[in-house]
Amino acid sequence: MIKLDLHVHSKYSADATGTPAQIMKSIQKKGLQGFALTDHNTLDGAIKAAKELSNNDFIIIPGMEISTKDGHLIGLNISNLIPRGLPVDETVEKILDDGGIPIVPHLYRNMSGIKKEKLQCIKKNIDAIEVYNGCSQPKTNVRTAQVAKEYELGGTGGSDSHMPQYAGLAYTIIDSTDLKKDSILSEITKRTTWGTGVNLPLSYRQERMIRSIKQFYQRGLKRI
Repeated sequence: MIKLDLHVHSKYSADATGTPAQIMKSIQKKGLQGFALTDHNTLDGAIKAAKELSNNDFIIIPGMEISTKDGHLIGLNISNLIPRGLPVDETVEKILDDGGIPIVPHLYRNMSGIKKEKLQCIKKNIDAIEVYNGCSQPKTNVRTAQVAKEYELGGTGGSDSHMPQYAGLAYTIIDSTDLKKDSILSEITKRTTWGTGVNLPLSYRQERMIRSIKQFYQRGLKRI
């Protein structure tokens, strides 16, 4: 069985800290075999980290958390920058055209979840949604897992950590021992994966929420 944190932010996100190497060290200590680096609207660190830090025992998948017109969307295994601000259905198409896998994170989050209505518009083109987000309220993770089962989608898990020490607390379970990227991505597209873990400390989640609200107003009421 493979455990991967498929939603992690580094210093390449404006609201996060830590290098990919520091995140890797933290995740290895928790017994995971890898992670996806999904910084906000940039691939600046992801592709380099995937190339330089991955090895036979640990994998880093390049990705990006994209700010669509309708909320956030993760693109796994992409190699080109996906423009922000597009409708979520167009963003899904661009991820697929780039050879990536679209994942819907934190479905019910107030300011950045695409919500169930938009999910219905794209469900035919996605294979998995994030059923366990370490920064979300437990009840919304339960609701999202129910939606995944209702739509017969696979699930992923990710810490959504913006600090290295919390990376790996939530993760995706893959029923395989093959750590090759293509094998892992294949399991996601076959809808056989699921997400689990523990929530990040409440104090950290509250701090993140307050900081996000402040940054929202500092950006002129624009989402990240």
